[in-house]
Amino acid sequence: MINALMIFHAIISVLLVLMVLLQFGKGAEAGLISGTGSDAVFSGATGGNILTHITTVLAILFLGNSIFLAKLQSTKTSSSIMDGEAPISRPLNTDAQASKKDESTKPEAKTEKKSGK
Repeated sequence: MINALMIFHAIISVLLVLMVLLQFGKGAEAGLISGTGSDAVFSGATGGNILTHITTVLAILFLGNSIFLAKLQSTKTSSSIMDGEAPISRPLNTDAQASKKDESTKPEAKTEKKSGK
């Protein structure tokens, strides 16, 4: 079932890309030099053609199929590839350890005790 859904997902992906590439942009009919098509660009009254409706349906199918595939894959396995690995225990602050090492390797200054004789 998952293999069939993956193939369906690939087909939807290719069709969605093709539908987006086939569409003209909103500014495609507007002239670059003359402002004759500027009203069509800024008006939101266009209902859209068949390509926009097909693109919308494909986008909804793509999103729904993606969520469904993710849900199926998450319930399929509950283990991780990192489950068998031993944890690496390193301190989070390596600067603090470096300063401790420096202090332990420094020779301490010897203070001479003066006798009061």
